[in-house]
Amino acid sequence: MIRLTGLPHASFLVLAVIAMPASLAAQDGRARVIESADPPRGTLSSQAQRIVATEGARSDMTYALRITGDLAEGRDEVLPPDRRDSGGGMALPRSGPISTGIVILVVLGLLLLWLRFGGAGMLMARAPEAERKPTAAPDAWNISIEDQAGDPRSLIDQIAAMSDRSAALVRLLRHCLLTAASETDTRLLRADTERIAYRRLPGTWRQAPALAEILRRAELAHYGGQPVSEPGFAATLEMGRAILLESRGHHA
Repeated sequence: MIRLTGLPHASFLVLAVIAMPASLAAQDGRARVIESADPPRGTLSSQAQRIVATEGARSDMTYALRITGDLAEGRDEVLPPDRRDSGGGMALPRSGPISTGIVILVVLGLLLLWLRFGGAGMLMARAPEAERKPTAAPDAWNISIEDQAGDPRSLIDQIAAMSDRSAALVRLLRHCLLTAASETDTRLLRADTERIAYRRLPGTWRQAPALAEILRRAELAHYGGQPVSEPGFAATLEMGRAILLESRGHHA
């Protein structure tokens, strides 16, 4: 007699089907084992035992020498299919280091998505750019950092009210040079003149042509002694207004 439970292996299913009627017949009184002996062990017995142990099945075998009754009589019963290996769908990972690592990765991914798009998204947002620090003016220009940080509209009004138009153009030029140096991260030395400071600036700056024209007019008036006309002064002041106001986000 053979009793098999939980055994999906094909070779043992065949053995179970052959031996099942004998067991059932014996239970009904139709067949009875008179004499039994230990079952013979073949070359595949050890392999079969390992398969049974691996699959978690149990097997009991009775090797009958003499029986009474007809073992062929009795009902046939088909064993239900093993549903553990359905063959379809994705197999879940068994417990172990690999499955633990997969779970950790999934949790970290969900956490990063929540931080990026959820209520704490501001934690990963880019910090706003700090306000650009004004470039220090050369010593001879007599312009402090506080003077540079003042309101450009007030500065333009002060330059426009200066009676000495030559000195007014020089003051306007220096502030425009400092604005360009701050925007382009250009360092000016303490002994730089207006001409040297202009040469340090990149030629691709947004107001490079206007700055060159202001430099030319200021040099002609201050070093060349050329008189400054009111229309010429007003035009130069407008060029300086565009440079100074645009740097602070104002509209000229």
